[in-house]
Amino acid sequence: MADLGKKYCVNCLADVTNLRLRCTDCPDIELCPECFSAGAEIGNHRRWHGYQQVDGGRFSLWGAEAEGGWTSREEQSLLDAIEQYGFGNWEDMAAHVGANRTPQEVMEHYVAMYIHGNLGKACIPDSIPNRVTDHTCPSGGPLSPSLTTPLPPLDISLAEQQQLGYMPLRDDYEIEYDQDAEKLISGLSVNYDDEDVEIEMKRAHVDMYVRKLRERQRRKNIARDYNLVPAFLGRDKKDTREKDKAGPLGVVGAAAGGIGAVAGSATAGTGSTTTAGTCPVPTTPKRKLTKEEKDQRSHLRGLCQFMAQREVEELFENMHKERTLRAKVRELQRYRRNGITRLDESAEYEAARHKREKRKENKSVVISKRGGCVGLGGGGGSAVGGLGVGCVIKEEGKEGEFAAIENLTGFELLSDHEKVLCNSLNLSPARYLTVKTIIIKDNLQKRQGIPAKSRLPGYLDKVLRKRILTFLTESGWISRDRDNA
Repeated sequence: MADLGKKYCVNCLADVTNLRLRCTDCPDIELCPECFSAGAEIGNHRRWHGYQQVDGGRFSLWGAEAEGGWTSREEQSLLDAIEQYGFGNWEDMAAHVGANRTPQEVMEHYVAMYIHGNLGKACIPDSIPNRVTDHTCPSGGPLSPSLTTPLPPLDISLAEQQQLGYMPLRDDYEIEYDQDAEKLISGLSVNYDDEDVEIEMKRAHVDMYVRKLRERQRRKNIARDYNLVPAFLGRDKKDTREKDKAGPLGVVGAAAGGIGAVAGSATAGTGSTTTAGTCPVPTTPKRKLTKEEKDQRSHLRGLCQFMAQREVEELFENMHKERTLRAKVRELQRYRRNGITRLDESAEYEAARHKREKRKENKSVVISKRGGCVGLGGGGGSAVGGLGVGCVIKEEGKEGEFAAIENLTGFELLSDHEKVLCNSLNLSPARYLTVKTIIIKDNLQKRQGIPAKSRLPGYLDKVLRKRILTFLTESGWISRDRDNA
């Protein structure tokens, strides 16, 4: 009677009451797991037929060596409990498995079979990798730590901190740039029933707020780079603080305006008081700045916000070098126009020019001491040579009687003495300048030992030529040993 409820394999007649595989195509065909895995075929049954697993729930998954006699149904309940209650809640797991299992038995069986057993060794790796992934990028990128790491606090006294409204532990100010920027997101909330338009509008508000924060941080970085806070407090102008109350960078608003006011004088470029027109760059150049350089720095002050302090200083130094090179190029071009092609000749030319200018200065001083002069060799109007030349030129230059030539080409290139000479000779300024250039070049070639051919234009007669030669000799343009014949 005890064997009435048992089931047997139709192939090997083994007891399959706990677990058997039933064919879905052939009736009354039930095989044990061993015969089924071997592909047993009986009668019309074939190995490719469909099958159904029939589990009585009383067989063991781990075999005879497993302790405690855990059935497959209990194993299934244990796995459901570990998923539902989590590892460590052994009391709840024992209640879920069944009343005949204590929490201690559940813990020991799970640890022995699923962690330290063959299943655990096959599924759990020896070294568990770190599940935390570092998504940060190198310094300066969108997610780099340098963007979130606060700058070191400013080294200022307590009174100066109160003056600026500065909080050193937070590296923050009581009044920031765009103080009301937080109002853009203070009232935002995400609801499950928001429409797409509302979500995009809220994202736009967040984007505007982020841009304002970036601008606020940019101004702080500018203030650190250019040392605007010490300059605002007057540390770099202690010697001239009493003379210049405004400071080198200008005070925009009250001191309580914090960094928004201090950095605003460098970024806005307007509304600030600047001493001597200098650019708000805290470092003082080693050389003394000219008025032109000071004005240039003042005009380019607005560019400081787009460049680092070092780059701004390099820009101004390069502009100074450019001006120096341009002046040198103009000087070389002037030498070339006067027939000088070597540097050793330029030294002689400069010495002669210096002597000529010195003689002209001495002559003007002598004439001014005399208070006037008496023309030699006839009336003052006809006296051109000798000492009378300077006197006549001075008197006529004072009167300014140049109506006949003042509208002609080249008049603005003449000196006062040359204007008087051209007016008295009734000679146009352009023709005079042509004759003057030819005579000076011939004189230089003669001094260098090069035979000079006369290239004077045809409209110059002997009288005009002699008077121009005399004037150029007295003025120091050519040497006195020239043959005037």
